[in-house]
Amino acid sequence: MKKIGLRIKSVASLPLRIKFFLTTYYLLLTTYCLSGEHFIQAGVFRYKEEAVNQQLYLASRNYPVILNVNGHYRIIVGPYENRETADFTVSKLLSEENISASLIDETDKDIITESSGEQEIEISDEVLGELVNVAFDFLGVSYKYGGMDVEKGIDCSYFMQKVYKSLGTVLPRTSRLQFKIGKKVKRDELIPGDLVFFRKYPRNSRIGHVGMYIGNDEFIHASYGAKKVTISSLNETYFRKRFSGARRPL
Repeated sequence: MKKIGLRIKSVASLPLRIKFFLTTYYLLLTTYCLSGEHFIQAGVFRYKEEAVNQQLYLASRNYPVILNVNGHYRIIVGPYENRETADFTVSKLLSEENISASLIDETDKDIITESSGEQEIEISDEVLGELVNVAFDFLGVSYKYGGMDVEKGIDCSYFMQKVYKSLGTVLPRTSRLQFKIGKKVKRDELIPGDLVFFRKYPRNSRIGHVGMYIGNDEFIHASYGAKKVTISSLNETYFRKRFSGARRPL
């Protein structure tokens, strides 16, 4: 089994997770908004520590949540592909204690894409190593379209959801929506942990597959072709022709 040179202790270590959030203070995720998607604002904070606490709580409740900095620290939940799901989520959030929530209006979506404090947040090799090692633990798990059960089979986007959740980051459910969060990354700037995306067909088709880069032009993914979680090369003809880009959620 392949390993990259970032092997560290088990991801079950809670202190490492706490260290991750306290040393980085917050996750600044640049979200790419399209008119057909819906976002929810679930709090605005003056102090980042308060915002991070809110973010961690919502992540623990399985909400796809990001922290946006635009003068204040804003908690953004989403994206959701349809208005009905977004409205239902607003209702669920309002039922939580001490949480305010409202749908973000089309005219206000610039609060997600603009940031008054743009900066690179350095993620340590230790954290990236944890992320990749968690992914390696899934090698050989069966693939199943739409699958969300490790025993019965999982699909590509659920695999990425599961891996990232181990460090407290909740990704959207589908590869298409995962492609719209995080920082755009060029292929020659990929680092372990980045998400890599592929079209269903070589041309004129939408995003249909996602995996996680692990170094040396390789990525780990739940593969429909291999019927399991496996490692493939970005240079393979099939993936080279369908590669659509990469995102860095952390």
